[in-house]
Amino acid sequence: MDDLEFRRRISAQPNSTDKELVEFAEQHSERQEFINDMQAFDLELANALDVPVPAGLAERILANTAAHAQNESVTTEQLNQAPADTSAQTPPQRTDNVVEASTRFKRARLSLAMAASVLVAVGAFLFSSEQNVAYAAGEHALAHVYYEINSLQKTEAISLATVNEKFAVLGGHLDELPGKVTYLMFCDFKGQKGLHLVFESDYGPMTVFIVPSKQQSFGIGDDDFQDDRFEGHINRGADADTILVASLGAPLENYNDRINGAIRWLN
Repeated sequence: MDDLEFRRRISAQPNSTDKELVEFAEQHSERQEFINDMQAFDLELANALDVPVPAGLAERILANTAAHAQNESVTTEQLNQAPADTSAQTPPQRTDNVVEASTRFKRARLSLAMAASVLVAVGAFLFSSEQNVAYAAGEHALAHVYYEINSLQKTEAISLATVNEKFAVLGGHLDELPGKVTYLMFCDFKGQKGLHLVFESDYGPMTVFIVPSKQQSFGIGDDDFQDDRFEGHINRGADADTILVASLGAPLENYNDRINGAIRWLN
């Protein structure tokens, strides 16, 4: 098992007690932190979806539906009555069977509408998953940084030799980096296995994604991107796409040139 498979399995089942996953996580503290983050996110998501239904909502909906249907049936009877002999007219009869049938129809229509909504949501999810490659790489990079925002708080140094051990798996080598590396992991970047690292700079922690691009280049979207907190730049190369993300105002071009100038490919 590698880190990519580990993250995929934990993302799918954050509370898994699989022995293989547990033993793999025990080998590195950052893997256990990832499990904790995913479990916290899973709990937060469950709480967000657990929206209580207002008391008496179902009864109020059924009562309003029945009243509306009864009014419609009474109005229809009155329009169909002959106006010739008003003395012979009798009060409108109860139309419980009409109300009941109408209510059942409305309930069925509501159920169909809810089912359709679910199908639309599932379809949208599947479509977005299939079209993941078309999603702008800059937006994906920002989402990735926020998802692992705790990586920016790391301070323990990681040697360049350790970085190159992982980078060699992707066929690359780094001669140097502009600052002390404090975070290093393989990552799944839009379906491609890449290197995710954070290093310290004079402008705060900077995130770098190095994603081999021989099989797939993330050519959709602008080279430069930003939001209210971060900005980034994508360097699209022949061998890899390098994405740099830093706090607003950081001179990305200087760091981008230094990083890409230090990358060598082994084959």
